[in-house]
Amino acid sequence: MTFEQIRAIVTGRMSQWAGIPADSVDYPNNPQGPFNPAGKSIWARLADVPGLSSTPETGIGPCVRRTGIIMIQLFVPSYKGTLAITKAADTLAQHFEFYSDPSGPFDCYAVTANTIGDDGHGWYQVNLSVPYRAY
Repeated sequence: MTFEQIRAIVTGRMSQWAGIPADSVDYPNNPQGPFNPAGKSIWARLADVPGLSSTPETGIGPCVRRTGIIMIQLFVPSYKGTLAITKAADTLAQHFEFYSDPSGPFDCYAVTANTIGDDGHGWYQVNLSVPYRAY
């Protein structure tokens, strides 16, 4: 599986999530320009971080296995409570956890949440990490 195919699967899966409004997601290098979170009650930032690749099989030809982590940062205004961000993290974890894409061998695994807290810019942040494997 190519890096472009992985990118398409990750962004496609994120766009299917209905946990927050679609215009509240900041996608990598968005062609619509810089993302502005002003006035939003909750928003998310998506990143795909490729990991190590390996060739566990050679057979007739090499089979490359790619790994990586889908990083999703969730933000709500600081000092407004954590209920919305916790609910969003729960639904996002359910959306990605153990997802397998039918178009190719792409599998997601258990989601990990890390609470960052106040980011110093007026936002309370929780990061979700979703490891994946593609081949």
